[in-house]
Amino acid sequence: MADSELIARAQQGDVEAFCLLAANHQRSLYLLALKFSGNHHDAEDLTQEVMLSAFRYIKQFKGMSSFHTWLSRIMVNAFLNQKRKNDPMAGSQRQETTEEAFEVSWGLSRPIHHAEKTVTNGLLAQQVLGMLESIPPRQRIMFLMKHQEGLTCEEIAESMGTTVGTVKKTLFRVVDKLRQQFAPMAVRAVREEA
Repeated sequence: MADSELIARAQQGDVEAFCLLAANHQRSLYLLALKFSGNHHDAEDLTQEVMLSAFRYIKQFKGMSSFHTWLSRIMVNAFLNQKRKNDPMAGSQRQETTEEAFEVSWGLSRPIHHAEKTVTNGLLAQQVLGMLESIPPRQRIMFLMKHQEGLTCEEIAESMGTTVGTVKKTLFRVVDKLRQQFAPMAVRAVREEA
């Protein structure tokens, strides 16, 4: 059954239709939540919170965006609200989980024949993650949506409830911070190879 039909039925109070709709989007929402939160437990909680909110407010869904975009926006808001309240997972457990997810999604965990490149990639991944942890959550979310989820600036703007210009400026600032931090390292690596 198509999402549009399930949405229409769910908006009329059909719980089974909403459950089918939720099942269609569960995995992609969980993966997005994992990227935002950095660990399995928080990702499950965040996904559940999004689904409960979506169930509560399904009648307000107007269809002006895709259902997935609407769910993503609920998730962004829930994540940012959670970050404002507190960040209980700021310790090493979150960092390790985030590093593993980063390495898998950026392909840094694949076997490389040169031990030096493996070490360099690991250090680079740690430094990028450290820098991303130091920027505000909203900027980090935009960066992850663009560079890990592959969303367009328009999709990010819609999910975040902002303008495309703001998204582009934010992404530029984050990438510029990365460039400033890692440009000296790249120059050193090139000199060492020569």
